[in-house]
Amino acid sequence: MTRRLSSLHARTICHATEDIAKVEQALRTVVGDAPIERSRTEGHFGNAIEVLESTLKDEDLIMGVLERMTDEDLANVGTTLAMRTDDACQVFIRLDKQRAYHEELRLSDGEDVVAVRIKVRAFPAKPELATEIMRGVLGDMAAGRRPRADRAR
Repeated sequence: MTRRLSSLHARTICHATEDIAKVEQALRTVVGDAPIERSRTEGHFGNAIEVLESTLKDEDLIMGVLERMTDEDLANVGTTLAMRTDDACQVFIRLDKQRAYHEELRLSDGEDVVAVRIKVRAFPAKPELATEIMRGVLGDMAAGRRPRADRAR
């Protein structure tokens, strides 16, 4: 099968009031054992912020992240793909950081998130094509053409 997803980049921040180990665990729920890069910056009021980031480049690992999301959240992503896809063929998903710490991958509209960016392999690189390809990925998952983690239990 042709590769449809090129990479997944996950990023979250740790405020000075948060436990860095817990924030890292939330990110690990998304990226598993992939290397995590850390950088330090400061907020608007001079408060210390640590940025944690990781990238997956293996499509099976990327699919594994999607498979751990609920059917409801995947359906939500599917119906909002046009809004989530940029001109660089990247699909943006915001996962609840607190729930990720508890090993759940759930969408969030809030600010305390693990921001996920999935690069879709679309040639030519057009957002409409990337949306169509991603819709196919989600459709294949819904149709059971790829085993879902919650169905394997």
